[in-house]
Amino acid sequence: MRGRVAAVIALVVVAVSLGASRAAADGVRFGVNDDEGMFEKGSGPFFSTLTGLGMHDDTVTVRWDETTPDGFEVLDAATGATLKDFLPPTIAAAELAGVTLTFDVYPRHSAAAGDPANAPRFAAWLTGLATAYPSITHYVVMNECNQPLFVSPQYDRRGTLVSAAACGEFLAEAYAALKSVDPAIFVWGLGLSPHGAKVDGRPHRDASPFDFLAALGAWYRRSPYRARPIMDGLDLHPYPIPQSTPFARGNSSVGGPAYGVATLPLVYQSFYDAFWKTAQPTVGPGGLPVSLNEVGIQTVPSATGYTGYETAGWGIDEATGSEGYQAAWYEQLIETARCDASIANVNIFKLLDQGDLGGWQSGLYQLGWVAKTSAGVVRDALAGTAACPAGAPARWRPAAPVARTGAKATKPRARPRSKPRPRAGKHRRAAVSPSPDFFDP
Repeated sequence: MRGRVAAVIALVVVAVSLGASRAAADGVRFGVNDDEGMFEKGSGPFFSTLTGLGMHDDTVTVRWDETTPDGFEVLDAATGATLKDFLPPTIAAAELAGVTLTFDVYPRHSAAAGDPANAPRFAAWLTGLATAYPSITHYVVMNECNQPLFVSPQYDRRGTLVSAAACGEFLAEAYAALKSVDPAIFVWGLGLSPHGAKVDGRPHRDASPFDFLAALGAWYRRSPYRARPIMDGLDLHPYPIPQSTPFARGNSSVGGPAYGVATLPLVYQSFYDAFWKTAQPTVGPGGLPVSLNEVGIQTVPSATGYTGYETAGWGIDEATGSEGYQAAWYEQLIETARCDASIANVNIFKLLDQGDLGGWQSGLYQLGWVAKTSAGVVRDALAGTAACPAGAPARWRPAAPVARTGAKATKPRARPRSKPRPRAGKHRRAAVSPSPDFFDP
């Protein structure tokens, strides 16, 4: 069976990569990463509002819960409702509105994601998911593997980075599983966090995205999966931390080595260094497309209905949390993406703000669907000429590969026989669900 799957993958991977490259060349697709439409079950204004802005893509989170019989997490213990109950009406509403849905899939519990032995179970669950919903042909596999909220542990006691190898197992098994259902399914990989501690032989809370990629590449080159790709596109989360960081600077070093929208070549080069001369296509010469699947700038709300308190340390004040600041930032985001030939997708994190101020207020609308300045700016930008203002989009070209020595990676397992500390609700989406621990690692 594995041999047949590998053969099918080998035949279609070139076609998939070429198709994605052409899509990137023809123009960037813009959308949002937001679960609100899913929890409306298609009965609210989410999808019509989205398309009214000229956006036709939405990424929704569908996590695997290893503790439940069918792998779908329970959202309401009283009624027994699970995430699975929300999917059919959401898919139907999205299709009716002309919106392409992408499933963002990864383990619900960080400890489960940190155990490579769970990868085949995750892959089996994905096989069932893809079979049940054949109209969904875009998946993001794994999420911010260099952060402990999503993969734990990050390091072993000796200071060796172990999260990259664990993440690689999940990516590889999931890739094969999805392609076995439908070779045309497009698999985005990683959802790489923009920051983390430099890997230096000591345990840290998280890992630099650059050192993480080096460790992932080292694992891949020795793994039993090295004869085939483990992703069709690279998924990135270039949040500026803090958001007061000037756009042109990309990101700050407050959370360790980092990349941002304006400094994407840093992560392009790291990915190239990790995977050049392997079966895994790279950004640039290999034509691997890039998705900025989560990026957002928060505003200080002026509408009513918000609760809680803003998380300190995120650089949100009267100036950097203004609607004008957000609108200008999103306008620069759109222009930058259109001028980068590698970028195929951009998804703003949230269409609608979360009501808890400890969550994310990066949407284009406040609670009650009150439009922010950015809603009009984004709509007008997308309605205009879909081209780079400076001319043809630039194609990134790599420097000579650099051997990275800082990221010690674990050996692949045998095939089975002082910075701001983002809390769960702040660093990642908090879905609108009845369960208060929806994103408890």
